[in-house]
Amino acid sequence: MKKYKRAFETLERPFAWLDLDALDANIATLSLQTKDKRVRIATKSVRSVEVLRYLEEHVPYMCGYMTYSAAETDYLAQQGLNHFLIGYPVYETESVRNLCKWIKKGKDITFMIDALAQAGWLHQIAKEQEVKVNVCIDLNLSIKTPIVYFGTRRSSITTIDDASLLIDQLQAMSSLEIVGVMGYEAQLAGVQNQPKNKAKGLMIQQLQQQTKEKVTKLRQQMVALVKQKVGDLQFVNGGGTGSLAFTANSKEVTEVTIGSGFYAPSIFDFHKSVKLESAAGFALRVTRKPTSDTIVCHGGGYIASGISEQREPTILSAGLTYYPTEGAGEVQTPLKVSTKEHYEIGDTVYFRHVKAGELCEHFKALHLVRSEKYKGAFNTYRGDGQCFL
Repeated sequence: MKKYKRAFETLERPFAWLDLDALDANIATLSLQTKDKRVRIATKSVRSVEVLRYLEEHVPYMCGYMTYSAAETDYLAQQGLNHFLIGYPVYETESVRNLCKWIKKGKDITFMIDALAQAGWLHQIAKEQEVKVNVCIDLNLSIKTPIVYFGTRRSSITTIDDASLLIDQLQAMSSLEIVGVMGYEAQLAGVQNQPKNKAKGLMIQQLQQQTKEKVTKLRQQMVALVKQKVGDLQFVNGGGTGSLAFTANSKEVTEVTIGSGFYAPSIFDFHKSVKLESAAGFALRVTRKPTSDTIVCHGGGYIASGISEQREPTILSAGLTYYPTEGAGEVQTPLKVSTKEHYEIGDTVYFRHVKAGELCEHFKALHLVRSEKYKGAFNTYRGDGQCFL
């Protein structure tokens, strides 16, 4: 971590950092994988308006944002951003009314739908606001076998019949217009396929390979059905950082979504096909040394959501491990020091978060470094006084 020592020497700890050289390298790597597909940026994995603007300037074929709540979309519209696909169904009346007002002003906003209840509610608000609202149908591409359910339990649209019925229902609602389809292959994009347990990793890789053909066939059939009933679509969205190479070769897909890959959190250390540079993390101060082989950092309990090989932050600084009986603490974190390393009170320890955007919920700013020099800071959503989920 010598390259960060001089750049961040005067900053108070804890702080979060963003390595612009690594970010640029990740943009280049991911752009090669997307080929000629348009790119939608997942805001949940970025959570900084200034970083979003940076990505908009530097990501080739960038076509818009996949946001994660109505309130967040409203806030980003206020900041001058545009072309939003809300990646999840929303059900908050005032926030959606605000978005309808933005649509009247010319903003491009699309809502996600997978059930009649969501659509009916949205239709009523759109009628009340006297505006036509774009919607995207969320397909469930999970594969169910007698042994395992491989994928995510989200969308209720699992079959051609499900999709056909929902299309008919949507077309009966005059205030809604179907403009897109999302077919996210979560079992390929989000499942760690190179875990520490090699046998488990081999099983996951085999499952992923076996399901690729099924995922492609199901998505193609559903997209063809929507086009048959609706006509041309504005977009067909798919993919994530972990499945870019596969999705970029899917003819039915017009755009891919990228989010976590820009920061490259440690969750991708367990993905076989993802080779990116660590671009973001945080730093803690050593404030105690109770024994010669133990140091204590002030802070550190930034535990990741979901299921992962590791939910505690990954330690970047050399020769340090968590104590299994304590882990990452709420306000202080004891670490075991190997015999080859030496740490004293006042030193700095560097970490990576397991997830990307969740890092930004703990810090007001991302402090920037390029070529070992400090380059100022970008505010996070939290630094802007915002908290959406």
